[in-house]
Amino acid sequence: MRVVPVATAADAVAADALAIGVAQGDRLSGDAIEVDRALDGVLGSMLSTSEFAGRLDEFQVVPANGRITARRVILYGLGPRGDLDGQRLRGAHQALVRAARAKHLKTLAVLRHDPIGPEGLQAVIEGCVMGTFEKRSRQTGTPDRGAVDELQLVGFGDGRDAEITLAQQAGEATNHARELQNMPANELTPQGLAEEAMRIAQRHGLEVEVLGPQELRDGHYHLLLGVAAGSALPPRLIRLRHRGATGGRVLALIGKGITFDSGGISLKDPAGMSKMKADMAGAAAVLSAIDVIAARKVPLDVMAVVAATENMVGPAAQRPGDVVVSANGKTVEVLNTDAEGRLVLADAITHAVQHGATHIIDLATLTGAAAIAIGHAGTAAVANDDELWGWVDEAARRAGDRVWRLPIYADYKVLLRSTIADLRNSEYGEAGTILGGMFIGEFVEGRPWVHLDIAASSWNTNVELTSIFRGPSGAGTRICIELAQLMVGPTR
Repeated sequence: MRVVPVATAADAVAADALAIGVAQGDRLSGDAIEVDRALDGVLGSMLSTSEFAGRLDEFQVVPANGRITARRVILYGLGPRGDLDGQRLRGAHQALVRAARAKHLKTLAVLRHDPIGPEGLQAVIEGCVMGTFEKRSRQTGTPDRGAVDELQLVGFGDGRDAEITLAQQAGEATNHARELQNMPANELTPQGLAEEAMRIAQRHGLEVEVLGPQELRDGHYHLLLGVAAGSALPPRLIRLRHRGATGGRVLALIGKGITFDSGGISLKDPAGMSKMKADMAGAAAVLSAIDVIAARKVPLDVMAVVAATENMVGPAAQRPGDVVVSANGKTVEVLNTDAEGRLVLADAITHAVQHGATHIIDLATLTGAAAIAIGHAGTAAVANDDELWGWVDEAARRAGDRVWRLPIYADYKVLLRSTIADLRNSEYGEAGTILGGMFIGEFVEGRPWVHLDIAASSWNTNVELTSIFRGPSGAGTRICIELAQLMVGPTR
């Protein structure tokens, strides 16, 4: 999709459709009034009679019949003003492009209209670009939904080319993460994730390291090896590094890369197992993010570390009750082989610490409890550092990708204890999302750290929740990109 600013008057824009967003209960204002006059007041009439109410995901197509240059006008709803956060604003524009594709429109112009201020440019572009994602990419013989080739921006002001480029990059990175999530596990293997990382490294001249089974044994990464033991496919520990600055902060983005999760011997319910191809959503997010961070030449030292493996049942699979020694020397009793994400992340974090990480973010489809806690509309988080959490919170606000911080209570530490090892990986009895994060926090060696549990936010298996569409979301991708920008500067 080409994204271009247009300086002409709204009624002179040459496009298949001119789109005007309206909040629930609002009336037309600014340039939209001139468009309505050219159309003999039909738009205003629709609003005053509630024929169009402005509800989120509501659309009304009005043929222009030659009265303006655009062939038609699309009124699209933004929902109540008070509910219009960054997530819903992006969702409204994602839905707009999906609707335009369904009508096979090639050029779509979006008119800036209250309540979308000039600062809404980023959300409009990212949402529209995200609307081009096609989950059905492997279907044959299905009707073509079409493609919007050009997005025209009307009334957002001049001299904003750099902002447009940045927003388009973030939207495309989100879609790339979604594409990786959507790939079947027979295509996207641990080696496939390593090859994706190598393509990114080659594109930007990044430092890249890929550890295979022998290197993992040499480095004592036994937690990752233990999870991988049941699979015929060898694991990979992947590290990409963008050296944007030296002598300051080193941000490590750690992604869980379980390319398929059967649960191991603690076998999952077969009913939902097909979705476990997306248990590598954390890896997809951090790889897509560092691709953009490197392209922007962000002046910050950033590494992306991915622990990539399958979690399968096999003759060598680890068993409930096994005790494994982690790369940093802590011993872990594996009570549930389906709590594998925290195991591979622990070794990945140790790898990042050994390579100089000063600040750590991990992204993982970690717990089903996250959906119970806050549902699919946001990401659950735990953190050990208020300053880093503040950056993540602000990054999420800028990205329109919601996060909600859960507490770390000292009382819960006892629940991590094993009777025969330093830690146990499961069977805590309560606070599953918090304790899953706390387990990971045992390996950060005192570094500032935030854990993002994207188990629910990365893939909506529920009904469409207005701005939360079914399928993969690429959750966390834009947060990582925004975070790297926010963290540029001297250490304190």
